Amino acid sequence: MAKKLHAIGHAHIDPVWLWRWPEGLETIRATWRSALERMKEYPDFRFSASSAWFYCLIAEADPQMFTEIRERVREGRWEIAGGWWVEPDANIPCGESLVRQALCGKTYFAEKFGVDVRVGFNPDTFGHPATLPQILAKSGYTTYVFMRPRPNEMDLPPVFTWRGPDGSEVLAIRLYDYNSPWMAALDQSDETDWFEYYENTLHHAHSWDGDYALCYGVGDHGGGPTKRHIEFLQRMRAEGKPVEFGTLSGLEQSIRDSHIEPTVVQGELQYHARGCYSAHSETKRQNRRVEHLLMAAERLSCAAYLVVGREPQDLTVAWQHLLTNQFHDVLAGTSLPSAYQDSRDIFGAAAGQAYKEMVLAGHTIAGLVDTRGEGEALIVFNSLPWPVRTPVEVEGLDPALADENGNPVPIQEVQSETVTRRKRSCFVADLPPLGYRVYRKLARGEPDIELTVTPYCVESERWVLEFDPRKGGLVNLLDKEHGVAALSGPVGLCVLDDRGDTWGHGYDSLGSTIGRFDGAEVAVEERGPVRACLRVESAYGRSIATQRWYVYADLDVIECRLSVDWREPRKALKLVLPLALGEPTATYEVPYGHASRPCDGTEQPGGQWVDLSGAATSLDGSSMPYGLGLLNDGVYGFDAEGAAMRATLLRSPIFAHHHPTEPDASQRHRYQDTGSHEFVFRLVPHAGTWQEADLPRLAWELNCPPFCVNEYTHAGTLPAVWAGLYAEPSNILLSVLKRAEDGQGLVVRGYETAGIATGARVALPSAGVEWCVAFGPHEIRTWRVDVQCRTVEEVDLLERVT
Repeated sequence: MAKKLHAIGHAHIDPVWLWRWPEGLETIRATWRSALERMKEYPDFRFSASSAWFYCLIAEADPQMFTEIRERVREGRWEIAGGWWVEPDANIPCGESLVRQALCGKTYFAEKFGVDVRVGFNPDTFGHPATLPQILAKSGYTTYVFMRPRPNEMDLPPVFTWRGPDGSEVLAIRLYDYNSPWMAALDQSDETDWFEYYENTLHHAHSWDGDYALCYGVGDHGGGPTKRHIEFLQRMRAEGKPVEFGTLSGLEQSIRDSHIEPTVVQGELQYHARGCYSAHSETKRQNRRVEHLLMAAERLSCAAYLVVGREPQDLTVAWQHLLTNQFHDVLAGTSLPSAYQDSRDIFGAAAGQAYKEMVLAGHTIAGLVDTRGEGEALIVFNSLPWPVRTPVEVEGLDPALADENGNPVPIQEVQSETVTRRKRSCFVADLPPLGYRVYRKLARGEPDIELTVTPYCVESERWVLEFDPRKGGLVNLLDKEHGVAALSGPVGLCVLDDRGDTWGHGYDSLGSTIGRFDGAEVAVEERGPVRACLRVESAYGRSIATQRWYVYADLDVIECRLSVDWREPRKALKLVLPLALGEPTATYEVPYGHASRPCDGTEQPGGQWVDLSGAATSLDGSSMPYGLGLLNDGVYGFDAEGAAMRATLLRSPIFAHHHPTEPDASQRHRYQDTGSHEFVFRLVPHAGTWQEADLPRLAWELNCPPFCVNEYTHAGTLPAVWAGLYAEPSNILLSVLKRAEDGQGLVVRGYETAGIATGARVALPSAGVEWCVAFGPHEIRTWRVDVQCRTVEEVDLLERVT
């Protein structure tokens, strides 16, 4: 059978890029109107368009057009492509965000058009994590169509079976382009030669003998198929060329009907550009913050339902706002400065709704807790479904505290956010899983032993941290328990000569090191029974950095809070941790999983944690497995070179600068990331593996801190300590407890974090519901729970029974 070209009418539309979203809406309307008009003129013409957000906008802005599109969908001539809310970046969002892209998008398309999209379509994103096949397959997708990385960036067959680390598979199709540039060649050559030219360009390098695709039409800023495009294809068909007006779903079916067995490809599909994982730091941090706010709000909303029967709230609209901002040219930091004012507003809408629900759920529960007893009540909520022992800072709390049994809790006064009247205090809270504990504010306190701290050293029972102002900060980190000095050199801030464009096209690393922040001044900022803090202030050029290093008396936490006033155009800033390790291996969090990558200095995307592990030599000369995990609250670009781990904090390319265009030297340009920034890191030195150190849970604890309610004295029916949801063992991380999409019951989701087959127990203790389940390595599992009937059934990521 001769292989056939499926000509798929399409218009790649970036709703935000070198324009703001209102202009993007103009482009959608004009392009889709053109496609509808072409359908009137050419009965065999078909058109494919993605992104539920686009359809949602059209339904509000142009109801008549929306009605016409629905009719064409019913005819089978307008294909709903992709099924996601937008075409997102695929490396930066957390795993749950990618789940919600499908859940929100496919739910919308099912409700409005009666279709179940089974062919994923995300051509323009800049890379794809290895964990995506499972997310796709469990969201009802059978095929994934993409374009990047291009053939010069990664050698792949045009059609293959993509297998995830859990064993999930989808058919993968790589396009030559999302809107083929073939018209440029067609203007200069004989039309009859084009078909052979295109076929040979795609397929000479591979042995694929099946059908393949051409996405045709004017794109990027819309436009779509023209009359000339359509009439050319009609002539090709009349001349007997094996070409048809096709769809993505039709292409998939033809490939499956051919019974050709595609090559199996495992692992990540990376990279198109590496600098985009660190461009526009503010957007990256807001994305992380809002993701966790939404998940925490859902879990606490369900906790209020379990405790007092308050119906869990539907946060779909807030999720849609977040998903909109995960469009690849927004989240990647590659859009206009004015576009980021819009994204701030959109993030704010999502965050405001989520935070309001957290507060209301917390106060609903607090109002029914029995708070009678000595001292006012401080109710501390943990929204994570595992026990947490963590620092808590509270404004308006005098330094005297006890637990629910009257046992004194060490507490110390720290600097307030205001200089007027109020105090701020810090203590370590022991909190139950997805629950709360009542603490008592007392009028008296007892003296406690302070941590050992000098101007250049801070010591706890577990750690010794030493600082050298000449080298810019931390120079020694001693693990007293294992007798290991973890560092091979000073931890510091280095500056790179980053001359790349906004995306980082054309290079694997961001540039050479040209300097470091130095000339540090070190001072003791805090000393008390809970923690000690050394402040390190240093400078480079016109930029100033303040590091605050915290060590806790009764926790293994080592925390660095970093403030940077950055004034260095076309440069990058990295936090560097040189480690004393042999044969290191680098592991990065990716959406709902992890990936190991070489320590070769190339820029890599990662999530809430990255780990470097190898062999360390202890003070007695023995060798042991050892490593260091770096947790962060909003960084996504990293590299590891040998035993040096580096996190990319800031980049300052010109906004939306795309090679090969060179900046006009006569103009004043705006540079990204200029101004003030704040970061929080935690260092986790560990003997053994990162899995044994429980890095995934520790990273969630950094990004999802406790929530406090000051509650007045009253009677109540609820106890002083309550737990709502948990799973064991600890490599089973429950990420989601939410209202079911249809409002019937609750949905619980978790994933296996360590790559180990595991038998697990999951429980909603207050509801009397518990179940045991076997997780495969890297597996994501989801259940619907009927609390009233105490039944549990497994569902897919779209909440359909499996």
